[in-house]
Amino acid sequence: MEVQALSHVMLARADKAPDAVAYESIDTSGLVSTLTYSQVASRAGELAGRLAEGGDGPVLIALPAGLDYPVAVFAGFLAGRPVIPAFPPDYSSTPDRTRLAGIVADARPSTLVARERYPELGVPDVLRVPGAEADGGKPHVGPEQDIAVIQYTSGSTGRPRGVLVRHEGLAANTAAIAEKFGLDPESRALTWLPPFHDMGLVGGLLTPMAAGIPIRIMQPGDFLKAPLWWLRQIGETGATHTGGPNFGYDLCVRRANRQDALDGLDLSSWRVAFSGAEAVKHRTMTEFAAKFAPAGFRPEAFLPSYGLAEATLMVSAGHWSPTAGEPDGPVSCGTPVAGQRVAVVDPENLTPVADGAEGEIWIAGRHITSGYLSHESGELFGELDGVRHLRTGDLGFLRDGDLYVSGRAKDVIVHRGVNYHAVDVEAAALDTVGRAGRTAAAFLLETPTGSVPVLALEVHGSPGASLAADIRTAVLARTRLRLEVVALVGPRSLPRTSSGKVRRSAARDAFLAGAFDDAVVSGRDRLAALEPGRARIAATADLTSLVCGIIAGTGELPDCKPTDELTALGVDSLRAAEAAAVLEHALGLPVPLETVLTSATPERVAAALMTGWLTDGHDAALVRTRMESTHEGAGVV
Repeated sequence: MEVQALSHVMLARADKAPDAVAYESIDTSGLVSTLTYSQVASRAGELAGRLAEGGDGPVLIALPAGLDYPVAVFAGFLAGRPVIPAFPPDYSSTPDRTRLAGIVADARPSTLVARERYPELGVPDVLRVPGAEADGGKPHVGPEQDIAVIQYTSGSTGRPRGVLVRHEGLAANTAAIAEKFGLDPESRALTWLPPFHDMGLVGGLLTPMAAGIPIRIMQPGDFLKAPLWWLRQIGETGATHTGGPNFGYDLCVRRANRQDALDGLDLSSWRVAFSGAEAVKHRTMTEFAAKFAPAGFRPEAFLPSYGLAEATLMVSAGHWSPTAGEPDGPVSCGTPVAGQRVAVVDPENLTPVADGAEGEIWIAGRHITSGYLSHESGELFGELDGVRHLRTGDLGFLRDGDLYVSGRAKDVIVHRGVNYHAVDVEAAALDTVGRAGRTAAAFLLETPTGSVPVLALEVHGSPGASLAADIRTAVLARTRLRLEVVALVGPRSLPRTSSGKVRRSAARDAFLAGAFDDAVVSGRDRLAALEPGRARIAATADLTSLVCGIIAGTGELPDCKPTDELTALGVDSLRAAEAAAVLEHALGLPVPLETVLTSATPERVAAALMTGWLTDGHDAALVRTRMESTHEGAGVV
């Protein structure tokens, strides 16, 4: 089937239905702003003309969710320049700053589209999205390139990977999503998803354009603050299609605890409640359906889906049947979308497995990426029946044509020769604590005396050791994995990706660093073999904070963060010498000037110093004791 590039679709809609609403946005006061198809075309065309003057490099979009975002995306398409969906820098969030800096370093965009200049990003050309002054102008249309979007994956942190999304793949996948969703002229969409994420961009902003239906845009932060407001927007707009990750539905159930929470709520128009981007859970859908049935929600509206940025977005989807499958097992993610070929392959011998057997999910079709922008892609692909397939790294199985996703290959816990899915371990624990639980991370710690299975679980209130024992019993009964350590931590303690998925490896590192030492930890004695390494990690973290304080104090800076470049902070040889002298005096340990001068950031200064001190026979406990006495002594600067 031949499909048009989305820029051509947008221009055709502007020509045929210029005054029809394409996008709406709503703020917390209830004010609704709109863009018609002709306004999208005019404003995107005006911006495309300016983009065309700035070369052919990638265009970084650092805008909040709203009407400017789709205009900027279509401007890049019209100018023939790949767009990089991103977000404005958040100076309060170290992970966000690190990720954005990594994206800029990897893609080296030549143009930034933003509402203000961000000199620290180092992008030379900065443009704003034009407003009403561009309405009615003739759109600039440049030569179309192969790559439409460089989509950075949600889990990217230190070394982000930019997925190359082609115009052909984007057009094919949005058309396939529209078909799978059953979009028609009477459909109306609503989104709160971040537009820099593949689900928010492709599903939230581009598929409605492909299908010719209007969509209302909410700020992601507004949803997190008031998730039931999202549901009230469904009734206000008559939305037929909206959704998000599993946690969004879970959050709605959690917040609908007041007796009047459902008063005036009308969900009867909701035909497709898609769920994806993370594991879809039977329990969440069952509880949501029961809670909101009085408001007109129908369980069959749920549409569990599976997708990934390397497939543009959607691979498979299908409406949920509450009676199908095991309540504790994986949820069916339906059948593949049009043009998508799915196989389940034994990752060792690279041959297809039998129906119902688990293996690695491989996919092929027009939607699939050609690779990454600047990373090796050789291991990303495999040959099957003479056809090049994408190896997703996800595990699952096919049963009667439906795809079930069971977890990530890298998130399998291999303990005593047996494979356990981390997501199954986490689900068993969360089911045990019920509504008191938020999220969990299961991982393995390697100690000199063997591997130690660990579960960190976010809970409300003041949990006790008995709850940890109950969790251990439930996990053993359901998965046969004997947890040796259970840590009960506070809400929002576990590290997450930008789309809300738990980062298990980061949780393991945080655990080793002592981030959860104040939590209720059952089985702490099994960690004795880890204490030397944990003490070093914790001491290095404390030392990093001390170095930051000294750098800020000696340089009279308002702030200094662990990942800040010292040269950018103005730390020359004179200031480096002063900082080294202050630190050496404070701790009574040698601080070579060369270490400060040759280390790029405060955290690298701390790591280098710690390595040197340990080599010289000073243990980590001594370093922490010296730092504690420093803090008690009224400062170091």
